[in-house]
Amino acid sequence: MILKAIYDSPYGSSFSDDSHGFRPERGTHTALRSVRQNWNGVIWIIEGDIKSCFDTIPHDRLVNVLRKRISDQRFLSLIWKALKAGYMEFHTPVNSLIGTPQGSVLSPILSNIFLNEFDEYVQQRKKEIEKGAKPGLSTEYRNVTSKLERTRKRLESTPPEERAELLAQIRKLKSMLMKMNSIKLDGSYIRVKYVRYADDWMVGVNGPKTIANDLKADCTSYFKHELGLTLSDEKTHIRHAKTETARFLGTCIRMSTGQARVHKLTRHGRTFTKRIAGWQPVMEAPIPTIINRLCDKGICDKAGKPTSFSSLINFEDTQIIDTFNSIFLGYMNYYSFVDNFGDLSRIRFIIKYSLAKTLAHKHKSSVRKVFRQYGDPLSAPTPTGKIIAFRDRTDWSKNPMRFLVSSERSPEANLSIHMRRMSRSLLSDACCICGSCDNVQMHHVRHIRTINKHLDAFTRKMAAINRKQIPVCSECHVKIHAGEYDGMSLKRLTKRGKDHILAELGV
Repeated sequence: MILKAIYDSPYGSSFSDDSHGFRPERGTHTALRSVRQNWNGVIWIIEGDIKSCFDTIPHDRLVNVLRKRISDQRFLSLIWKALKAGYMEFHTPVNSLIGTPQGSVLSPILSNIFLNEFDEYVQQRKKEIEKGAKPGLSTEYRNVTSKLERTRKRLESTPPEERAELLAQIRKLKSMLMKMNSIKLDGSYIRVKYVRYADDWMVGVNGPKTIANDLKADCTSYFKHELGLTLSDEKTHIRHAKTETARFLGTCIRMSTGQARVHKLTRHGRTFTKRIAGWQPVMEAPIPTIINRLCDKGICDKAGKPTSFSSLINFEDTQIIDTFNSIFLGYMNYYSFVDNFGDLSRIRFIIKYSLAKTLAHKHKSSVRKVFRQYGDPLSAPTPTGKIIAFRDRTDWSKNPMRFLVSSERSPEANLSIHMRRMSRSLLSDACCICGSCDNVQMHHVRHIRTINKHLDAFTRKMAAINRKQIPVCSECHVKIHAGEYDGMSLKRLTKRGKDHILAELGV
């Protein structure tokens, strides 16, 4: 808490805006969103990989970094003790000579404090490298643009019946501009981009490859001599942004290979066209990698054919469906922003039919009979009557800005949301006594396990099914508090057969 107050206070953080790991209101999606929004025009991408970063941070250098902001020697001594305390591995103590504590709550912020030195170094190099107020236009692009303007002026003074040839020339010149690179790549305009999540980082260079080579060498030297860390030669690469793909936080990143596009915009009642160059970030989900992970879990084979998840067959049907829901929604949510979102329908097919094969394996049935019995999407009832269904998806349209980023809320707003969630528990259910769906409220009981003669019949009933709150309509709620409960069965909250539930639903 003290380290967070010093380095990452909500009233003013000491960390770089390009750092997204282990920080409040930041995460993988904020890091990827910054790439989407700010990396236009990048030509070279440097992928950085630190060998065993958290396990190899030198203690003395880390404490020296802390001394830049903290002068209390007693506090620094506590940090030393935490670093040297070691950890238990299979009931065997392991001394920690280097690295941050394994599993400690200190490890994330200590690593951020240490790697913030690298963030500041990149910012310094960025100021030294960047130049040019705005990119210049290439000679070829300017020549074609000038020719287009002259042709348009000629068109204004030409009679309507003689404009066909000039209009054809204008269309041809516009087509040439769309296929042409407008930026002058002579080194007069250079920009450097940077993003880091924990020990994963990327540097983007809009400029010659020599600058990317120099930056990679400088970063390698800085990690070795200043931080005592080592970059992996096998995993640290320089990628050409248009012809190669970089990997960052499980996402494939490159620049678009298509030609420039013209968008129509309307401002202040005027409509005009704007040229958008073909150097926007393209972010895609690695479908083959995801299939390999599902294969490792046992959900499919190496070819991507769904298989039964045999380790789940001893669980209840609802638990099986919940497990597959968590896997499916995890991939859908994490890759919600990718440009190849439609390709994730392949992942949906594998998970959905693996669920069907798992249920068929459990009940010694076939996939066809499972769909006939459980419906599509596959669903099953809980003992309380709630239906758990597979969270299928039919809309595969892409949205490049569909990042799951939490917005900042005040403590009062968070408390209000928490109280609403508490009070809304089970309010979507019907009254458990009469089945009415009008004006459903929650009836609460305290200490239901303290059974004695003073408990009324209704509380005894709730104690029998081990429930402290239940949904009831307003009329039944008044009768309960008035002691007029007539002993009706609470069968909606007890375990019932599947056939009975389906019959109630009219299936």
